[in-house]
Amino acid sequence: MVDINDYFLVKPFLNKNGNLYIYDINLAEFSEERGTPLLVTSEERLENNYFSIYNSFQKFYKKFRINYAVKANSNPAILSIFRKLGSGADVASLGELFIAKFAGFEKEMISFTPNYASKESLEFAVKSGITINFDDISQLELIKESHPEIVSFRLNPGIGGGEFPGIVTGGHGSKFGIPEAHISKVYKKAMELGIKRFGIHMHGGSNNLNVEYFKKITEKFFNIASNLRKELDINFEFLDIGGGFGVPYRINEIPLNMEEVAEGIIDNFKKYYLKGKDEPLLIVEPGRYLVADSTILLGKVTAIKNYDKKIIGTDIGMNILIRPALYNAYHHIAIANKLDAPLIDDVTIVGQICENTDKIAENRKFPETEVGDIICIFNSGAYVFSMSSNYNGFLRPEEILISKDSNIYTIRERDDYLDLVKNVKIPDHLIF
Repeated sequence: MVDINDYFLVKPFLNKNGNLYIYDINLAEFSEERGTPLLVTSEERLENNYFSIYNSFQKFYKKFRINYAVKANSNPAILSIFRKLGSGADVASLGELFIAKFAGFEKEMISFTPNYASKESLEFAVKSGITINFDDISQLELIKESHPEIVSFRLNPGIGGGEFPGIVTGGHGSKFGIPEAHISKVYKKAMELGIKRFGIHMHGGSNNLNVEYFKKITEKFFNIASNLRKELDINFEFLDIGGGFGVPYRINEIPLNMEEVAEGIIDNFKKYYLKGKDEPLLIVEPGRYLVADSTILLGKVTAIKNYDKKIIGTDIGMNILIRPALYNAYHHIAIANKLDAPLIDDVTIVGQICENTDKIAENRKFPETEVGDIICIFNSGAYVFSMSSNYNGFLRPEEILISKDSNIYTIRERDDYLDLVKNVKIPDHLIF
C-alpha cells in the first residue's frame, strides 16, 4: 500500500503517530477548537515553492521575475508573503488589482492581463500606471487616445495544455489571445498609434506536469517573438511566458523538476531569441505551483449513510471546494486523526449542498470512518477559497496562516450570517 507521506505530506506538514500535524500543532485537535471547515496554510511552504522557481531560473538567467497569478489565491496575507520575497503580481480584473495594491505591491510590479475588458477598466488600469497585456488590438483601440507608454499583447501560440479543457488557455478554440497569423498586424497597428515600447505575453494552460510541454511551447513563443523583432524592428523590453506549472494531485503523478523546466525554457530563450541582443526581462506567472500544496482544508464528518453504497457526509460543500463538481477534479483526501488506518471501504464523500453534483470524491478507498472524524483535503491552496461562494446560504471558512516559527494567525475570519445580507437593501414597502 502506498504511504500517503510519500506524496502529499510536504514539509512542514507531518504524520505523527497517525495524526496530521504542522510543526507541533495537532490539526485534528486544532480544527475542533477553531471549527470547521478550516483552511490551514504554511508560510514555510509558500516560501519554499517560491524559491524553487526563483532559484531554478536564476541559475540560468539573471534578469528574471516571478509575477504571482493572484487568481489562484487572492488572500492579501499570502500576496504579502510573495511581495516580501520580491515577487510581482499578475491580476486579471480590477478587483484583483485592488487586492494587489492592498497587499502593498507597487505599480511597477503589477501586470494586468484581462480579456474582453471594458473601456473603463482599461482606462483605470492605464491611470494606475501598471503594465497591461492586451488580449486583442480592439482592446488597445478602445483607449487609443490615452494608451500606455509600453504595450504588450497576449499571443496565442497555437499550443495549449492542461489537466482539464476548462483550464487550457492557448491553442485552437481558446477565447484568449491573438493567433500567430495575426500577431504581426497587431503590433504594426500599435506602432501606427505611436507606441514605441513593447512587451509580449502568452499563457498556454494550467497544471502541466510534463517538462517537454514547456520546452515545446516556449520554443514556439520565442521563435515568434524573434520573427517579430526582425520584421518590425521591435526590441521587447520583457517577454512573459505565463504560468502553467503543475502540481501532483494524484498518487501516480510525478512532481515537476523545476530546475529542468527552467533550463529547458532558458535554453530556448537563448537559442531562439537572445542571440547577443540586449537582455530583456523574462517573466513567469505561476499561481497553483506556489500555493496549492501550502494549504490543507479540514472538515468534519457529519453523517454516514450505508445503503446501496457508503456515503460519507461532511461540512465541506461545493460552495467551498467546487473543483470536483466543475472539472471532475481529484483531490487526495484522508482522515486527519487516522492517517495510518487501512483503506477498507469504497465510499462517496459529499457535502451539504442541495445538488447531486456536490461530491468531493466517488468510489474512493477510505478508512473506517465515524461521525466526528476530521477529514483533510490536500492541495487546497489554489482555486479553493478564490472560487468559493455562499451558495445555499452556507458560510465560507476561516483561513489560518502558520508562520515559520509556528505562530498562528487568522488571515480571514469565518463568514457570519450577516455577511449573507450585508449589501442587501429591502424596499420600504416590503419591510415587515
